Amino acid sequence: MIDVSDGLAADLGHLADESGVGFRLDRVPVFPGAGVEEALGGGEDYELVFAAPDVARVLASFATAGLAVPIAIGVCTAEDEGREWDGRELAPSGWEHRWT
Repeated sequence: MIDVSDGLAADLGHLADESGVGFRLDRVPVFPGAGVEEALGGGEDYELVFAAPDVARVLASFATAGLAVPIAIGVCTAEDEGREWDGRELAPSGWEHRWT
C-alpha cells in the first residue's frame, strides 16, 4: 500500500518495485475536469493504492467495516518489469524524489 501523492504511475511503480511484480491498469480514475495524463502523473491526491491477492475478501472486509468500497484499477502481473496502461507500456511520470 502506498499513498498516491507523487502521481499514480510513479507510486504504482514504487509498489511494483518493492513487491517484485508488474501491473496492468484496466482503469484510471480521473477527477472531473482533469485528463488521464494528469491522473497518472499528477500528485498531491492523497489517495491510497494497494494490491491484494483476494478481491472478494477485500470487498467483504471493507463492507463489514463500513468503509467505502475500493475501486479496482488493474491487476498485478508476474513480469516484474511489465507496466501497462491501455495496451501500451506505461511511461514513468510523477514526482521523482532525489536523495543525495
